[in-house]
Amino acid sequence: MAFFDKLGEMTKIVSEKANDSLATNNLIAEINLTKGNIQALQRELGEHYWAKFAVGEKLDDEAMFICDKIVLAQDKIKVLENQIEQIKAEGEARKAERAAAKAEQKAAEEAEKAAEKVEEAEKAAEKAGIERPVCAGCGADLTEGVKFCGQCGTPVEAAEPVEGVVE
Repeated sequence: MAFFDKLGEMTKIVSEKANDSLATNNLIAEINLTKGNIQALQRELGEHYWAKFAVGEKLDDEAMFICDKIVLAQDKIKVLENQIEQIKAEGEARKAERAAAKAEQKAAEEAEKAAEKVEEAEKAAEKAGIERPVCAGCGADLTEGVKFCGQCGTPVEAAEPVEGVVE
């Protein structure tokens, strides 16, 4: 029986500790809730005084000093936000410059390729000894009677015949 008595005593001790812990946790939760309520009331009090300050009502010196600090902090925030906007605008400008440079480079590469095609077509026509029209835009050979280049869409009026030796 001594074993069961000891077991019963231990159970009772554990149960009491659990109850004490639960009661303590409940009280701590209530304290934290009350502290939160106090902070909300302090915030509400601050908003009340701020509203009075905002409409120009005279407050005591300490309250006026605190309100002036708030105004300075708000001004600083505006300056910092403007700096952020400036940084973003500069970043967008750099991005646009890079895109324009990339487009310029791509256009230059395409023009170079078109010039190479025209040159190749001229050499081929010269070698073959025939006169053949090629597109001024991309250098592709043009078929008789077409109005636009089948490769790049340039109007045929812009095409120039490549002169070569006619046999």
